[in-house]
Amino acid sequence: MKNIALRAFVFTVILSVILVSFASCKKEGQINVSLETALTSTVKEAPINTWGLGIGYPTLIELQHSGENNGKLIASFEIADSGLRGKPTSFRIMESSDGGESWSEIGEAYEKLDTSIEACWNPHLFELPEALGDMPEGTLLLAGCSIDPAQSTKSHISVWKSLDCGKTWEQISVIAEGGGLEEGVWEPYLYYEDGYLYCVYSDDSDKDHDQKVVYERSTDGKTWQDYTEIVAADKADYRPGMGVIVKMGNGKYFIVYEIFGDWDGCPIYYKTTDDITKWDPSDVGKPLTAGKYAIGSAPWCAWTPFGGECGTLVVTAKYGDETPNKILVSSDYGETFVAIENPLPHPEDTGYGYSASLFFSEDGKTLFYANNVEGKNGKSKIEFAKIKLCEGK
Repeated sequence: MKNIALRAFVFTVILSVILVSFASCKKEGQINVSLETALTSTVKEAPINTWGLGIGYPTLIELQHSGENNGKLIASFEIADSGLRGKPTSFRIMESSDGGESWSEIGEAYEKLDTSIEACWNPHLFELPEALGDMPEGTLLLAGCSIDPAQSTKSHISVWKSLDCGKTWEQISVIAEGGGLEEGVWEPYLYYEDGYLYCVYSDDSDKDHDQKVVYERSTDGKTWQDYTEIVAADKADYRPGMGVIVKMGNGKYFIVYEIFGDWDGCPIYYKTTDDITKWDPSDVGKPLTAGKYAIGSAPWCAWTPFGGECGTLVVTAKYGDETPNKILVSSDYGETFVAIENPLPHPEDTGYGYSASLFFSEDGKTLFYANNVEGKNGKSKIEFAKIKLCEGK
């Protein structure tokens, strides 16, 4: 009887700890942090205010594995200005050594593996947290989409590497190949876990699906395998895409994506898994909302352990139920969200606000945010914000 009573007591204590821990981070309709904008600056402005020659789709990181260069901010974006420069377009690389107050262009990444197409869409920057293949820790990677000038016949997603923090680039592999706008491959997102470099991307080449969110992975950045579906809706006309994934403090992987289909707009959906290699692709997930406030199109997410037992999860999107749209913040691992004012608001017409980028500082207390907003004379520009997280709402 004593052993039974002891086991019951231990079970009760453990259950109480679990419930208290859960309750301490799950505060429906509340968040455990406030976000305060410390500074804003312009990363790059479009050359002219003509649609198609604008600037957008920013990607942003803080170097954290590069020795004496740690703390530098590196950014890129898509800019279709080949007609103005007389040479193929490229992914321009920008650097800030003063915490985002000022920016300078330090390099370019060109398409060189297939000169019939140009590097022009969906860049994503990533820094290796440890050595992979022959690439040392701190190697800077850039995944992006190249497509033919007419956007009608050929596309591929490839990876470039830089060993000098973004000044020079070598294109090292092609991850996926597709056709033109109707059957291409898009929107790469790089992620590292347990010796594998993952690339989550949108696959529009499957005839049985309008589009799917999938991943492939690599142990050296050069060869890619293990093609895996993450979201592949049973309805052929549902179009999931633009997947972004983070690992939270509870060990779960959280992925956000848009779904274009018979819903109103292009709502953001999400789902989680305990194992990054195991997904139910037929599960389209749940709509991501803050109460009745919904967001849509071109999502991004980031998580930090700062801000209570469950840390802080932040999600952005192009559209929202109000103008300017808000960003969503969660203090309970994405169970509930609160909508807060957007530090970098944007008009919701044309290409503004398309795929804003979030990245947390190494100590987790600063959020770096890049968005495509309206500049002077109607020119689009990439704007940067440094946002401090403070405990307590």
